[in-house]
Amino acid sequence: MLGAIAGDIIGSVHEFTETKTKQFDLFTPNSNFTDDTVLTVAIAEKLLRGGNYVDNVVDYFNAYPDAGYGQMFLRWARSGSREPYNSFGNGTAMRVAPVGWAFKTLDEVLSEAKASAEVTHNHPEGIRGAQATAAAIFLARSGYSKADLKQYIEKNSATTSRRGWRTSASRINSTKPAKARFRSPLSPF
Repeated sequence: MLGAIAGDIIGSVHEFTETKTKQFDLFTPNSNFTDDTVLTVAIAEKLLRGGNYVDNVVDYFNAYPDAGYGQMFLRWARSGSREPYNSFGNGTAMRVAPVGWAFKTLDEVLSEAKASAEVTHNHPEGIRGAQATAAAIFLARSGYSKADLKQYIEKNSATTSRRGWRTSASRINSTKPAKARFRSPLSPF
């Protein structure tokens, strides 16, 4: 989650620009968190304290209304609606990092990523984006290699529209991963 937030702040000054170099200051006076950080923290709080995603997302929006949300999200958050708006954008992938850390199995991660996405992005593409990101985080923290993650995401993203995500990391053609070195700060286990 810290990496997602740092990336959001670092990238904030490059969003909607055509930065094409890897040579830039990580933090500038104009660097700031955006809606991606706000909503990542809203998802984490739901996982840590319970409640429901809609209330947390709306509460955080109300606390940080000028964080750079998209127009569809703004209309939804201000409307009082509790129904999703069928977005297929990348917003769910941008806020799902805590889900990849909070659960013990890939099945749980994929299920919760879907639940967190459906608050706003109930279009299959929005859900797949959240599931792909959360699965990659889960597999990385479980010790799988970048090549394994790439293989899993490519294999599953090609089949999701027909059969849903494959929920077993054992389908990765790899040797068993090394024991994960990090314990989830969101997990009670």
